[in-house]
Amino acid sequence: MAKRIQLRPMLGLNISQRLAMTPSLLQKIELLTLNRLELSDLLNQELTENPVLEEAPEERELEVPERSQEETERKENEESYEEFDYEYFFGEYLSPAYRSRQWKDNEDHPSFELFLATPPTLMDHLNWQLNLTEISKEIHEIAYFIVGNIGQDGYLTICVDEIAAAMDVSTDQVEEALEVVQSFDPVGVGARNLQECLLIQIRTAGLEGSLAERLVQDYLPLVQAKKFKELAKELGCGMEEIAEVLDTIRRFSPNPGQTYSSQSPIYIQPDVYMYKVGEDYEIVMNDDGLPKLRLSRSYRELLKRKNVSKETKSFIKERFRSAIELLKSVDQRQQTIYRVCSVIVERQRNFLDRGLMYLKPMLIKDVAEELGVHSSTISRVVAHKYSHTPQGVLELRKFFTTGIESSEGENISVVRVKEKIRRIIENENAKTPLSDQKIAKLLNHDGIQITRRTVAKYRDQMHVAGSRERKMAVLS
Repeated sequence: MAKRIQLRPMLGLNISQRLAMTPSLLQKIELLTLNRLELSDLLNQELTENPVLEEAPEERELEVPERSQEETERKENEESYEEFDYEYFFGEYLSPAYRSRQWKDNEDHPSFELFLATPPTLMDHLNWQLNLTEISKEIHEIAYFIVGNIGQDGYLTICVDEIAAAMDVSTDQVEEALEVVQSFDPVGVGARNLQECLLIQIRTAGLEGSLAERLVQDYLPLVQAKKFKELAKELGCGMEEIAEVLDTIRRFSPNPGQTYSSQSPIYIQPDVYMYKVGEDYEIVMNDDGLPKLRLSRSYRELLKRKNVSKETKSFIKERFRSAIELLKSVDQRQQTIYRVCSVIVERQRNFLDRGLMYLKPMLIKDVAEELGVHSSTISRVVAHKYSHTPQGVLELRKFFTTGIESSEGENISVVRVKEKIRRIIENENAKTPLSDQKIAKLLNHDGIQITRRTVAKYRDQMHVAGSRERKMAVLS
């Protein structure tokens, strides 16, 4: 006779850790990707939509009350809306290290305020990151092929088997290279479908194992069909929780390449100024034209009135929470950009002083490790943002470049090698232009160990014609 097993309901307690992707964290990530002009648009929009936000008059910006460290900590940890000093929060929250200030110097600033630039394409941005990634030569070539087969929406347009057959490599190698590309900014790029695109973004955001991941992994058709009641029943949770998770998912981009889809010129303004003062450099965030937001005192006073309904107070408190999170997110954005620029100035001081030939190799992962952040954070910081420097207005990502080791053991930046190639070609006899092999030999004599194939690659990247085309151009 089989033993009878009795099943009884039991209660158990499990302790686990997981990162919750709050709307405020998503907001911080979103703000980090914006340049100064985009940030200005967003702040103006928030100023219009959130009644507890107001623009502070310029003359009051310098009136900052002095408080002790103990009082500062008490104020920041205060949870009571009735006692929270919102005006103090606005005046004191920004760190003086990167707070924008009036710059007084005798040097002339550029007579122009807006700069016209051609935006980098998605392929440009991906190849730039690929060239800064330390991987084997074979995986690099596969990844380069993958980048060339990514559409404007950011999705891979060819299957893994086709790539393996075209390059005569294994599917495992293709998957390894694809994983490298999928780690790049914009997050979600290189996905093969919407589900994979969203999962990449969810996991990069630290939501692995969350309900958001489960919804996309196992129930995406129900999500797309908006069968929310069925979802709640399947997952055994309330509609309110489902709505909250769906709100998180909606914040991710279904078309990660969209940012780079515009082919029209864009107007840019420097996000940062790097000034040389004596022997040191000063970094100043460009807040010119950005609305100076603060929290409304009148709404704070409204919360204290006894004749105001609970619903109204609840609404105002929620608007205050949203406004405070926005101010904190903007502050963190400025801090992060400032810290990255500080590392750039420290590592690229020679370039800032002396010019292009002194640009040093600098990798994204090295800066990320120094600052204790993820590499994707650095990619977001330097993309679409510009700095006014003694060497001109430069995109921050231009400071990052790989290197080639010289015969003397020196690590020379690829930018410097390309500049040497350009100068060799400029000084050649136009009637008998130098071949890539001869250019490689000249560089080898100069201590730069480089192959003919690499010379051709760098020449193509600089949009310089080959020796045969250059000769034909002279004869014609």
